[in-house]
Amino acid sequence: MIQIDHDELKELVKDYYKAKTSLFIYGRFGIGKSDTLKASAKELAEEKKKIFVEWAKLTDTQKEEVKAKAEDYFVFIDIRLSEYDSSDIKGLPMFKDDKKSIEFKVPTWALLLENPMSDGVLFFDEINLAPPLVMSSCYKIIYDRIVNESKINDNWGICGAGNLDEDRAYTNNIAPPLKDRCGEVELVGASMDKWMKWGLENGINTRILGFANFKNSVLYVVDFDDKQKFTTYRGWARLSNLININNIINPEGKTDYAKLGLIAKSAIGEGVASEFVAFCKINEQINMEELITKPEKLKQIKEINVLWFVNTALADKYKENKVKFDKVMEVSGIMDEMGYVELVAYLWRMCYGLNKNFKKDFLKITDDKLVDKYSKYLY
Repeated sequence: MIQIDHDELKELVKDYYKAKTSLFIYGRFGIGKSDTLKASAKELAEEKKKIFVEWAKLTDTQKEEVKAKAEDYFVFIDIRLSEYDSSDIKGLPMFKDDKKSIEFKVPTWALLLENPMSDGVLFFDEINLAPPLVMSSCYKIIYDRIVNESKINDNWGICGAGNLDEDRAYTNNIAPPLKDRCGEVELVGASMDKWMKWGLENGINTRILGFANFKNSVLYVVDFDDKQKFTTYRGWARLSNLININNIINPEGKTDYAKLGLIAKSAIGEGVASEFVAFCKINEQINMEELITKPEKLKQIKEINVLWFVNTALADKYKENKVKFDKVMEVSGIMDEMGYVELVAYLWRMCYGLNKNFKKDFLKITDDKLVDKYSKYLY
């Protein structure tokens, strides 16, 4: 089976949607299969100039509005099959008025699929974690684009996602005839550069971005022989959300490291969390204001993790407009003299992603050896 990255998957989902051909995506847990599908659906909605909505997040009233004005919306229906019974897909049998025959009362989302004006992506998640009977209920949907006795209109794309056998998720085998009706790919974990780009676009806490760049190996740590909680891409996003919402890390003031440690250990596992907290504590060991005023002092720092932290903190300050572009360039020049190409590239990527002024100021430079050397590292 072909292995692809997240960018390739986004484009492939669009291609399959336009051809109205089903696509199955396999991959390790916590690497972003569902998020990538949703991102593709959002981009399709933008291309078609329609309002993107997630069916599961709508109230009953909002669902009725979407059904009534279906031509205005692009709907992402995410069905976690592992939570479903076969009747949830096929519907419940009810006697017709003549009491001589029955009809199936299908779910509300199935009625939307019949609407000739509706449009969107139907996504069966955790498909190979579902019981065989539930998977069988999906076959006709995927084979013939029919729910019970109603045809799905030609606007809809259908995708499925599942875990790999190595995930020990107690997966069930998908029938070969069903697999033959679909395209199949395996999504692999994102590279550090691509994950960082995604993190900047999605508000991942800068301390997390800095630590992950300093130590790439912590992005995805799954060891079934260890009793530790697994560390996944999803786990880092969870930790970032916890930090940002609860305002746990205070770059300008006192951080409650005990609380940070507790939350980090619950989100990404004890071992990696301890290293992450130690990275954050570097803030207590340096005089950031002095380093900004006198960047030459950076040459006195020998610990590489401290330099990674300094660049992260500097990017934070640039984001808040507390340091100017010229200071970023001055620090970049010092780091370049020290031979830290990765650190300069990281600093520029962070500033470029966090502050829209960076690109504007950057384009004003007409003659600078740093521009010639490092511009290729910008996204």
